[in-house]
Amino acid sequence: MIRAPKIITQIILSSFFAIIIPLILAGVMVGCVKNRTPLPPELFSESKVLGMTGVRTWAFEHSSEFEADLIASVKQEIRYSPTGHDDASGHFNILALSGGGSNGAFGAGILNGWSATGTRPIFKIVTGISTGALIAPFAFLGEGYDQVLKQVYTSVETKDIMKLKSFIISAKGLDSLADSSPLRELIGKYVTEMVIRSVALAHQTGRRLYIGTTDLDVGRLVIWNMGAIAASNKPEADNLFRNILLASASIPILLPPVYIPVEVGDEIYEEMHVDGGVATQVFLYGDILNFDDVARSAGLSSVGAGRIYIIQNLKSLPLYEPVKSNLVAISKKTITGLLTNQGNGDLYRIYAIAQREGIKFRLVFIPSDFELQDPVNFDPVSMEKLFDLGYRMAISGDPWQNHPPGYKE
Repeated sequence: MIRAPKIITQIILSSFFAIIIPLILAGVMVGCVKNRTPLPPELFSESKVLGMTGVRTWAFEHSSEFEADLIASVKQEIRYSPTGHDDASGHFNILALSGGGSNGAFGAGILNGWSATGTRPIFKIVTGISTGALIAPFAFLGEGYDQVLKQVYTSVETKDIMKLKSFIISAKGLDSLADSSPLRELIGKYVTEMVIRSVALAHQTGRRLYIGTTDLDVGRLVIWNMGAIAASNKPEADNLFRNILLASASIPILLPPVYIPVEVGDEIYEEMHVDGGVATQVFLYGDILNFDDVARSAGLSSVGAGRIYIIQNLKSLPLYEPVKSNLVAISKKTITGLLTNQGNGDLYRIYAIAQREGIKFRLVFIPSDFELQDPVNFDPVSMEKLFDLGYRMAISGDPWQNHPPGYKE
């Protein structure tokens, strides 16, 4: 079995292969890098997904299209049920799933254990980034897909996610260290036509599934309305749905970008999309709309009481660990710290939005004393331990915190 190298080794090697080798072998490698037609800078804000409108928006920027869609969703809910998707306590519920690679086994365990308690709600909105994006469609569809999550996150190996490239003879260029075709096949196996049709049906009852990718050309998070894509009845919808999941989980340098065709007028271009974790580790709805405006436009006095549940497939704080005086150890610790601190910053942003909107904040994360593997190493034994940890935490009581790490009320 080919195992992926340590994440920091991958980054160091990628720098070597991306810079040094092309200089040495320029004549040999000419023509190997993928040719694409990127959007001209002056057109990037005008692009539309081929044959579709209103299915995506920039995060952290008001979107009239997404706000109108959420207004429509409230009206759909009222037709579906007088209480919409409120639970027995009168709350509507949102689920946000973070990145974390193989650590997504923790989130899969939390969801399975939550179902076992009989208290897991139906979610009005589900959001996902990276490995959270791969979990999100199944979490969105409910408890009936718990076994799928358990099977994937306790049995998949690294070879089922990627295969390392041979750089010198590669005909696909140097856009990544590994080939993601195994992950593409895995997504195709589990994200079936029935799954996509089920997402479309849930969308038509007023529920929303949002996935985040990073448009690498501009370096910003893009939020995709997956239910709108699934319900579009466009022939390319299923392929786009799966490509977005693949893009959201495609760690740059390690895995190749996903190229999504777009149009401006009569011209076709390709956008380069990668792991949503480049931009954020977890998001609520990206501050793209205002709940009060949604409620008023839907004819309600308010959207009602809400709760945001966040499953952070990361630790809140790393343990103290003396760092060896070498480049690999220093770089690894630096990247771990960057990811952890970015994740905590995202939690504080969500907390601020939740406070503004009157939404109750609920958070669960991997305990700091649990020994984690590298998130790009998919080892079934380690993943099963992490799955069991999440499961035990979910069934043992209330694992949720009411504030971000370090917050003092």
